[in-house]
Amino acid sequence: MRFCFQPFQPDKKIREQKPFWSLTLAMKTLKSFAVIFRRGIAPAFLLAAVSLTQAATIWNGPNIGFYHPFGGGADQITNTVIITRGSGGGLYNSALEAGATPGISPKGTLWAVGTLANFNTLTYGACPLEAGNHPPGFIGTTFVVHLLTNDIYLQLTLTNWGGAGSAPGQQTFGYTRSTPAAGSPTPTISITNPASGTVFAAPATVSIGASATVSSGTVTNVQFFTNNVSLGSILTTPFTLTANNLAAGAYALKAVATAAGISATSAVVNITVDAPPVVTITNPLNNATFSAPANVTIRASTSDSDGSVTNVQFLIGANVLINLITAPFSATTNNLAAGSYTLSAIASDNNGVKNTNAISISVVTPVAVALGGTVKSAATNLQFSYSANVGLSYVIQRSTNLLTANWIPLATNTAASNPVIFVDTHATNSPGFYRVGRLPNP
Repeated sequence: MRFCFQPFQPDKKIREQKPFWSLTLAMKTLKSFAVIFRRGIAPAFLLAAVSLTQAATIWNGPNIGFYHPFGGGADQITNTVIITRGSGGGLYNSALEAGATPGISPKGTLWAVGTLANFNTLTYGACPLEAGNHPPGFIGTTFVVHLLTNDIYLQLTLTNWGGAGSAPGQQTFGYTRSTPAAGSPTPTISITNPASGTVFAAPATVSIGASATVSSGTVTNVQFFTNNVSLGSILTTPFTLTANNLAAGAYALKAVATAAGISATSAVVNITVDAPPVVTITNPLNNATFSAPANVTIRASTSDSDGSVTNVQFLIGANVLINLITAPFSATTNNLAAGSYTLSAIASDNNGVKNTNAISISVVTPVAVALGGTVKSAATNLQFSYSANVGLSYVIQRSTNLLTANWIPLATNTAASNPVIFVDTHATNSPGFYRVGRLPNP
């Protein structure tokens, strides 16, 4: 007595692949085989059968007609299958490819001649309509089309096929096809983040999340859109996607969930991407030096390309100096002691988006000005030095008689060293007196 195990072929998937096994065993090995079958092969068999039974979705609902005129049109069957035809002549899936490729297109589909009544016994392969020629023999032919991504089977009958080329009447095609079965559950979907009304600063990176469910089956695709332009699709949970570098403007976000070929669209979530205001501290200059105690006047200029500046806040380090809501935006510090300081101006616009400009200043304890090192280097040149704080400004004056009215300014400079070397190139043999004074803080 002998046992023969033939290929297990419960549905179409086995037709598209190789048989599971073929095994012949003699009766004398039956006892050992029974143990192997129970412990090893049987579980694999059961799992394979269950997965095949649960996967397929059959679209046996009412038929609809589709016609592709010359120069445009497409049948969006699912989010990942959009059938159209171009000047190359063949059908292709515009969701996944730019044109028809013989033996491949429409990408994501397999075709067989037959009906849904025997879909699981058909042999599937490339679409015979993707080649660029005119196939009059296929008009009236009924196909079963397998949509691979969602594991959907539908029935399609070709009703029209124009010639390939660029003349009117060519590139046309038409068919009738089945739709989802009546009563098929519609998924539900909502955008969970961001919240409607959220404002982002440009250029914005926005993480978009969605919750999608269906009463039976599985949501197999969620496609995200900004202003009706697709950002991309997510096939498994969590359904999240990031939009990068969004420019300033208003954006309507939505998400489309698909389960078994049936789609549902979320409510629209509106967000704003706002161009931050521009703020620049115009006084004092960055890295300016002041003598202590310093009363420093801070001024800032502002602008906003897509709104208005509503306030400017001045800070000394982390401490708020003042908050101003109207221009001109100006404030004065109060008796800053010697030290290093960061001065900041934070501008806010009508959407609450902020921008900051910061500079550094130094406040020093002034040294007493003392003159020395006098050298007569030429007939008209007199050189001397004076002590100074680097960064502070000084005026050098000359007089012939020490009278107040006769002091003439020779130079004003900002000290770059200590001491400072000064040369009067117009000195003469006549009596001359010099003095140097530190200028007040600007």
